[in-house]
Amino acid sequence: MPLHTTRRLLSASLLVLASLASCATNATTSASFSASEWLEPSPELQRKIDQKEAEVSLCPDQFTWIGLSDWYQSVGEPAYPSLLQMVQYGDMRQRSFSLCVIAAMQDRRLLEPMREALPPASLEAEGTRREYARALAKMGDFSELPVLIEALRDSSPEQFGRAARALETVTNSDIPVSANTTAEEREEIVEAWLQWWENQQRDELLR
Repeated sequence: MPLHTTRRLLSASLLVLASLASCATNATTSASFSASEWLEPSPELQRKIDQKEAEVSLCPDQFTWIGLSDWYQSVGEPAYPSLLQMVQYGDMRQRSFSLCVIAAMQDRRLLEPMREALPPASLEAEGTRREYARALAKMGDFSELPVLIEALRDSSPEQFGRAARALETVTNSDIPVSANTTAEEREEIVEAWLQWWENQQRDELLR
């Protein structure tokens, strides 16, 4: 083979190798950036996070649930990957729990990762959709607020209370919300909130 042909082939091969190396470097950089997006826990803290994550599925009562929620909130950012992992891959209990904790943390940096992690099919579950709506609202996204308004019709005092507290916290509405109402009064409250929401949407269109 002529020497100049060999040189051309060698040059082409080096260009291909350089291109592949560049792609690999970019992929590694992206992966590293993703992995280091949050503060990393120490090995001991990571062990505790893994243990607590497993405990969520076995949570026997509301008291334990609250304790686990408080623990995750106290850990903060190093626990974010665990919460997002439960949102994406966890069972219904883990998903509901993690969304509840994310809502309590109110860290807007979690907004997009939470959206990306949540499988659309999981929103078919009423409980998950309500927790998702609460988390969005607590971080300033009101797109799912009607879900919380509809939850005011729930006969469960707990579900009614969670929706009512979220609505009162994230909006400037002065609509009175009380669980000590008749069915007719409850419906009037829901209708008032739906009218408030419609007015908010109309105001947005006029801006």
